Amino acid sequence: QPTDALQKWRLNRVTTWIEEHIHEPISLADMAKAAGLSRMYFAARFRIATGLRPHDYILRRRVERSKELLMQTGNSLVDIAFDVGFQTQAHFTTVFKRFAGTTPGRWRAINKHLA
Repeated sequence: QPTDALQKWRLNRVTTWIEEHIHEPISLADMAKAAGLSRMYFAARFRIATGLRPHDYILRRRVERSKELLMQTGNSLVDIAFDVGFQTQAHFTTVFKRFAGTTPGRWRAINKHLA
């Protein structure tokens, strides 16, 4: 890991914190606090360590978690959107499509047989 990246223990602490709070709104300040660093210092170090801006990392984790729920549950798309921290189903669908290349409903239909 590059020397100016976030230390592994700090990164682990932040990613664990994100997983525990994925269903809630998460701010840059929240993540920096979990890492014990200032916001700007944290954001730069996090990006070096992960290759993603903190916000994009959260969105990616929310999409990954939603994929698990899409396959493992029969929950509605709006319930899944809320469960993984999106404020609206529309935003969930937009972000999901950006990361997964298709809508959550279509993704579920295609992947259901793999569950």
